[in-house]
Order: sequence, then C-alpha cells, then structure tokens
Amino acid sequence: MKQIRVKKIISILSISIGAVALISEISSENKNYYIQSIGVVLLMIGLFLVNSKIESKTESNPDRNFEEE
Repeated sequence: MKQIRVKKIISILSISIGAVALISEISSENKNYYIQSIGVVLLMIGLFLVNSKIESKTESNPDRNFEEE
C-alpha cells in the first residue's frame, strides 16, 4: 500500500516538474535545450509510472489461452 502511494507521488511530481520546465523554456526568449530535454524526460517518466500499473490480460486469465488436447 505504501509503495503505491510513493509511486503516485513520484509520478505526479515528475509530471508537474517536467511540464513546468517545458512550458517555462518554450515561453522564454533564450532557449536552454538541456532544461527542455530534462523536462521531456521527467514528463515521460511520470507518464510511464502512471501507466505501468495496468495489468496484462494474458496474466490475469492464463487458463483461457490453453487448448485441450
């Protein structure tokens, strides 16, 4: 239970930090591409952590995939 909560907090923080970094660098006149790339990486890590809790359908019902001989 605690691991799920920590994962959710980390994903929300990384999504928000990445989004703020991208928006601030896109709107500035002097472009710093290192900050933009860090923002993209943090945003993708956060989105991966959000989507990684989806379970596979094949693992949830393995008996259905076997055929009788």
